[in-house]
Amino acid sequence: MLGARWYKVLYDLWGNKTRTALIVLSITAGLFAIGMIVNTRVIMSEEMDRGYAAINPSHGTVQTIEPFDQDFVESVRRIDGVAEADGRAHLAVRFQVRRDGTSGPSSPSRWRDLQLFAVPDYEDVRVNKIRPQSGAWPPPPRELLIERSALDLVGAQVGDWVLIETPGQEPRELRVAGVVHDLAQMPAIFNNMPYGYVSFDTLPWLGEPRGLNELHIVVQNPDDEQALGRVVNQVKDRVEAQGYTIPMSVMAAPGEFPLEDYLQAVLLFLGALGSLSLFLSAFLIINTVSALVAQQIRQIGIIKAVGARASQVVGMYLALVLSYAVIALLLAVPLGVAGARALSGLLAGFFNFDLSGFRVAPQAIGLQIAIGLLAPVLAALYPLLTALRVSAAEAMSNYGMSRDQFGTGRLDRLLTGRSAWVQRALSRPLMLSLRNTFRRKGRLALTLMTLTLGGAMFIGIFSVNASLSRTLRDVTQTHRSDVWVNFAQPQRVAWVEERALEVPGVARAKGWTRMLVRRVRADGDQSENLILIAPQVASDLVHPTMLEGRWLCPGDERALVISTGVLTREPDVAVGDEVTIKIQGRETDFRVVGLALGLGVAPWTYASLDAVAAITQDAGWTRGLMVVTEDHDPSAPAQTATALEAHLREAGVPVDGVQLVAEESAGAEIGFNVVIALALVMAVLLAVVGGLGLMGTLSINVLERTREIGVMRAVGAADGAVARVFVVEGALIGVLSWLFGALAAIPLSRVLSDAIGTAFLQAPLSYSFSAGGALLWLAAGVLLSAVASFVPARNASRLTVREVLAYE
Repeated sequence: MLGARWYKVLYDLWGNKTRTALIVLSITAGLFAIGMIVNTRVIMSEEMDRGYAAINPSHGTVQTIEPFDQDFVESVRRIDGVAEADGRAHLAVRFQVRRDGTSGPSSPSRWRDLQLFAVPDYEDVRVNKIRPQSGAWPPPPRELLIERSALDLVGAQVGDWVLIETPGQEPRELRVAGVVHDLAQMPAIFNNMPYGYVSFDTLPWLGEPRGLNELHIVVQNPDDEQALGRVVNQVKDRVEAQGYTIPMSVMAAPGEFPLEDYLQAVLLFLGALGSLSLFLSAFLIINTVSALVAQQIRQIGIIKAVGARASQVVGMYLALVLSYAVIALLLAVPLGVAGARALSGLLAGFFNFDLSGFRVAPQAIGLQIAIGLLAPVLAALYPLLTALRVSAAEAMSNYGMSRDQFGTGRLDRLLTGRSAWVQRALSRPLMLSLRNTFRRKGRLALTLMTLTLGGAMFIGIFSVNASLSRTLRDVTQTHRSDVWVNFAQPQRVAWVEERALEVPGVARAKGWTRMLVRRVRADGDQSENLILIAPQVASDLVHPTMLEGRWLCPGDERALVISTGVLTREPDVAVGDEVTIKIQGRETDFRVVGLALGLGVAPWTYASLDAVAAITQDAGWTRGLMVVTEDHDPSAPAQTATALEAHLREAGVPVDGVQLVAEESAGAEIGFNVVIALALVMAVLLAVVGGLGLMGTLSINVLERTREIGVMRAVGAADGAVARVFVVEGALIGVLSWLFGALAAIPLSRVLSDAIGTAFLQAPLSYSFSAGGALLWLAAGVLLSAVASFVPARNASRLTVREVLAYE
């Protein structure tokens, strides 16, 4: 049979359902946020590692100009230290979609670039494995498979027809026969580059040799960086010994997939939000439990008066608090798992990988349980021990009204209305609300700390979002043209610019060169491809945001500006360094004169057109055009680009590719958009968590003062007047917490912006405080405060005076 103490615990749980619901809801809100964020972080890390390991990713890639055969691949597999090797054909082609989806003449789309791969045996891919998704597998002869992340970018579905144009060959028409998943490739939406796959037998039909030109290797001991480099160099030596020319070779860090930097930035963001949510949850729990103990101070006095020992009182209330915590955990754990599942699925779609079914991260559950059980107990100890120090007589004389030292301070005396101007300026109900607000300063401070942290997090995330958007605007202003044209062979600058200006819709045209180059490191190893952009320095069509050093000047012969994207691949390069750049087989020394803000991980480098032309012996010639259109409507540049390509071809210019700058930027902007979308999701989540905590805290504060409401009604106060006193008090608390939260959000958001920018761009974001986020939290805070105070006050005011005076 239960003792009287445990009957009280059960009564407190079930007898006051409103209070129980508010306390459980406040604890659940914080624990849910922690569980969702930590679960998502663990799932993303583990699932990406698992998925990437399953494709047996390469540790090194070697490309050749001359094609090689499968026998050569077998010889590479026998090199000491090589665990596996595989070869494939890799072509840079152009494609055009037939809009009516049928073979034969139709309305074509614009020509665009496509990376095309051919594998000798799709059923025996050993490195960078490709998985079928839908449709045909393997690709039938003279048909095409599309990587799934590129479907929207290509604008074609299974059954549609596309034209494929290889360099120097007539276009060939292929049917889209299926969809595949290639995790080794960067998702097409990030780099605006779609991927296609054809059978080996299709290559001769496209006018290409039936051979391989890309070798992927897996080493036996990839964690040993020296061993990895030694094995890759042995493979390169074997390739060159067989007479093959190597235009590019790449070493990949073991386990690093193409979007490792993006994912680490996202995980960093999730980790920061998880830590902040942990603090918010702890404050919510402390505030809620403190309000509960303060509400029952008279009951504690009665229990002590009838002979209960201190340990019995503490044990009883700790059992009550643990009961609240267990109920909250039963709700928060499954909700956190469900939320993590939804968020992980969203992020998996962005990063183009699959989740391996339903799973739960034990670390997240353990953290939720630890916080859910320990934090309420620790939060309850201080107010419990404080209450136990109060004598039984003092505790029983507490009626939920002012028994503290209100009135002794300067602010207290001001709020008593003793000065004439205060009496004239403020109505009596407003003065009463102000006095109630500042009466229990300890409780007010605890409530304000909780709500301030929630507001600072909400406004801080909006400020991070604003900083990301501002940085994105800065980066997209780097290129101030609308269309880029690349030529297969150099053209006279002045002549080709004149031809471009003959096209209706073209306002300006300036020669430039865009090519792939590599850095030659001190040890002779070469970097991955870097994108060299060589504009006419005197023009204003390329002008990045400079972070260090300076931009190019007329007359610069060996000056180089690097973007932050280069630092993700070459972190040892700094402004003032001498670097060796390999341009079309020629190694040339440049001095880095500036660091510019880049877009994501795109490795842009800049040098003057005259300097690059001198190196390539193309002085007075250009390999491309930057074009500004007269109409900047979204559809106008595409129409102008189509007309421009047709006109240049008629003039005998071998056009190798035409790109819209908006599309080029849109692909790279995806990385920003991922973090921006995530920031908005987290802002909504924290608004819900903070809002629930706010409502729970203020509601319990009003419930604690039900006897006070009875006294006010007993002396003649109307129900509406009573409710207004508490609504105004709640609104005042909301305004104060907003003010402190907005001030705290400034350093918090700056730290978050710097951390995310450094992880994402190798440089802090262009900071911008979100006034909109601050105003939104002000409106939400005041509204929630008023509602959270009004509802319990209105319910209490409906009770009879006898009932509320007897309320405990």
